[in-house]
Amino acid sequence: MTGHIDTAYTTWGTPGKPFALAARAIGCDSFAVGHFPDDEVAQFVRLHEDEWPMLIVELRGRSIPVREPDACETDWYGGQANHLSKERTAYTRIDGINDATKLSKRMYRGISPAEVAPTGSGEIKLPPPASSSRAFGEVARTRRSALDFLGGMQSMSLTQLSAILAATTQPFFADFASGHFIQLYFYTHRVDGLEPGVYRFWHERAELEQIKCGDQRVAAAGLSLGQELAGNACVALSMIGDLERAVRAHGDRGYRYVHFEAGAIGHRLYLAAEALGLGATGIGAFYDEEVHRYLNLAPEQGQVVYHFAIGYPVPDPRLEL
Repeated sequence: MTGHIDTAYTTWGTPGKPFALAARAIGCDSFAVGHFPDDEVAQFVRLHEDEWPMLIVELRGRSIPVREPDACETDWYGGQANHLSKERTAYTRIDGINDATKLSKRMYRGISPAEVAPTGSGEIKLPPPASSSRAFGEVARTRRSALDFLGGMQSMSLTQLSAILAATTQPFFADFASGHFIQLYFYTHRVDGLEPGVYRFWHERAELEQIKCGDQRVAAAGLSLGQELAGNACVALSMIGDLERAVRAHGDRGYRYVHFEAGAIGHRLYLAAEALGLGATGIGAFYDEEVHRYLNLAPEQGQVVYHFAIGYPVPDPRLEL
C-alpha cells in the first residue's frame, strides 16, 4: 500500500498495535474496544490473578474466514504460565488505578459521547503534507525506537512535519473515539521554514500557534527527565491529555482512554516518521509539573501523559548484525 501517509498509515496504537499491523498487512481493519466489564472478561479468558484485561481488539475484513459459532462448549486445553520470579512485588498505586478505572457488570452500559474538544487557531498555516511511496509492509517492518538522534545541523522540512502531524488527525477506530482528548504541543529545533520555539497544533485548521520562541533544545531535554535525545531530535512533543473532560464523559474509565489515545498517536508518529526517512522514539519519563509550568497550562487545560521525539536516528549496531 502506498500513498499519502496521512491516509495510508492509520493503524491502532499501543496497546494492540501488533494486531493492528498484522491485520493491515493482510488487508483487514481493526477496531479497539475499551468499554467492557473487566472481571467478566478476565474470568472468561481465565486470566491469572495478577493479569488484567485492558483492551479488546476486533479484526475485521474479507480475508478473515467467518463461520457460524459451534453450538458445543468451548474446549480449554489447560496449561500454566511460566513464573519469571518466585517473588512478587506489590505496586499498590498501580493496583489502585486499575481498580478505580474498572467497569463492573452493574456499572457497564453503552459508552457515552464526550463533549466536543476546545478549538482554536494559529498564525501559521501548515503546507500540504509530504507524501511517501514506501509500502506499508516495509514501513511496519523497519519501524524502530531510536536510541538517540544525530543532532547537528541536519533538519527536516515543514512539509514533512505537516505530514507527520496530519497522520495524527485521522479517525480512531475505537468505541471511545467519539471525542479526542489529546492536544499536541511541540518543541521545534531544526525544521526548515519554522523558527525554533514551542507550538500548539490545532488539527481542525492544520495551524500552529506559537507559544514560545527561541532555542528549545535544553528545555526539551530537561523536561524529558534530562534525556538528551529530546534535544538532539528535530522536534520533540508533549501530549497533553484532557483528563477532566474524559472523566466527565466516561467516569474514571476515561483515564484509560486518554492514555490509549496517546499511545495510538505515538504509534502513528512512529510510522509517519519512518515513512519519510526519519526516526522516532516515545518518551515515558518527564517532569509533569515542570512541563505544565513551562507550557503555562492551567489545571483545566490538561496534564502531560506522553513525550515523543522525531529526527535523524543514530545508527543502531544491534540492527547491523
